[in-house]
Amino acid sequence: MIDFGMVDAVDAEAIGEPGHRTFRLRARAGAQYLALWMEKQQLAALGRAISQLLAERSRQRGRPPTRAAPLGEFVEHPDVDLQVVRLGLDFDADHDCIVLLADDARGLERGESPTVRLECARTGALTLVRTIEEVVAAGRPLCPLCGQPLEGSGQHFCPGSNGHSKELPLPARDEANEATDDDDAEDDEAPDEPAR
Repeated sequence: MIDFGMVDAVDAEAIGEPGHRTFRLRARAGAQYLALWMEKQQLAALGRAISQLLAERSRQRGRPPTRAAPLGEFVEHPDVDLQVVRLGLDFDADHDCIVLLADDARGLERGESPTVRLECARTGALTLVRTIEEVVAAGRPLCPLCGQPLEGSGQHFCPGSNGHSKELPLPARDEANEATDDDDAEDDEAPDEPAR
């Protein structure tokens, strides 16, 4: 296990264009740097879980946080750089901080769980929650029905719409054609008597 201990600074970022972004959590402890790559949904869920954990367990809940230390310039090749397959979160009441546990695929296969452990003070954790919200919101907007990202046109296949679309108007009714269609229907129902 790689134990980073209490980090000095932590943040999150997205790299790339909306629709093709990759996401990572970045942290610095002294001269060591860490990057945890994850899916957008994982990052969003992490932000919500940290916020809920602090609201439920922090002794300082409700108090405005002090200013968190900025991460500063991030190195191109961090000391720890891994793709997360599983995240865990805990709270250390004695130090009023969150504890983040992360696993990569190799660590899980070898039974070495958690692969990485780090601690983050309440101030840094609250700043991280706000940063995660901003990073996630900066991408493509989400469909209000199914939660999937909308394409540039705003249209996509949505199971929540049940096959209906508000974007496509129904054609206007043409009463002249309707009357003709009704006359044709009557003719079909009452065939002419054959001539004798």
